[in-house]
Amino acid sequence: MEENWYELEQRIRDRLTEARAAARVRTLTQRVAPTARRPNSVGITIIRLANWVLACALQLPLELSRALVKVRAAPK
Repeated sequence: MEENWYELEQRIRDRLTEARAAARVRTLTQRVAPTARRPNSVGITIIRLANWVLACALQLPLELSRALVKVRAAPK
């Protein structure tokens, strides 16, 4: 019976050693590996606003040129 207890205790110690080693590896990799960044909602909003302003700015010359064509064509 004593040998079984010794063997059981040795298995428990081995499992604890393996678990500690795995925890150390996880801790080390978490320190080294970069953390995942969450999307920055403020940055995304600013980018969307800038895209909208740019689209409006590009659309304005098109409308202006169409209006100029109409004005030039009117006296003829």
